[in-house]
Amino acid sequence: MKTNGPLQRLAWALCLAMPLLTHAEDSAPVDPVTLVKVDDFAVTNLHLALFANQTGRSPEDAEGQIRLLNELVNSVMIARSAAGRALAGQPEVVAALEVASARLIAQTFVRDQLDRIQLSDEQVRAYYDQRYSGETGTEYKARHILLAEKEQAEDVIRQLRDGADFAELAGTRSIGPSKAVGGDLGWFEPDQMVPEFASATAAVADGAFSEEPVQTQFGWHVILREQSRAVQPPAYDTVKAELETELRQRQIAEAIAAIREEVSVEVQDIQQ
Repeated sequence: MKTNGPLQRLAWALCLAMPLLTHAEDSAPVDPVTLVKVDDFAVTNLHLALFANQTGRSPEDAEGQIRLLNELVNSVMIARSAAGRALAGQPEVVAALEVASARLIAQTFVRDQLDRIQLSDEQVRAYYDQRYSGETGTEYKARHILLAEKEQAEDVIRQLRDGADFAELAGTRSIGPSKAVGGDLGWFEPDQMVPEFASATAAVADGAFSEEPVQTQFGWHVILREQSRAVQPPAYDTVKAELETELRQRQIAEAIAAIREEVSVEVQDIQQ
């Protein structure tokens, strides 16, 4: 590799690039500094930082830095050679460059949008109020007996009406994994269960069991709702960071949607 000056001068120049080698994703603007010229193409500290990031290497010693720079220069030389330019016209190479360029620009766009978003505490609190509406939810403690056939569930319900113990029936009749603990499901919120099961649990009173078999994708259930209790919404401070992230993601999604409105995206009908 030819250099403009002694090796020590190149090593000093690489010191200018080293802060970038470990912070290649930093969005702060950095002035490019030319390290090497390949014909009329300037290889800069920005090129080296990106190359280091892509290869997962950030050497701290001068010899390692020069070796890394030499690999980058070799890549640039090959890409700019006649053979390299010929290969650059191959469809798969063209497509790869187009995808890489699109991804890089899109990622930079998202980072730029994130930098522009300024959220006030009032905005986040308003979103908190909207999200949780100041209302309490309900969670339930329940047991269930899972059966393969509706008739089997109806038979279990008859036995419960006659005074059979729910946990004992669950241990002997249920085909679900909770049979080992008498059908105990512990405490859960409705959205943790499939809709049919959650609705049926909410429909019965504490201490009561479902009078009709409840069908879900898993089979037929008989449900005993043991207890219920109100669930308070989470404290603002515990979810503030999560809400800020959601608000930023929403604004970025809106920015992308606005761009989509300006372009034509047409799915092609590919004939086999």
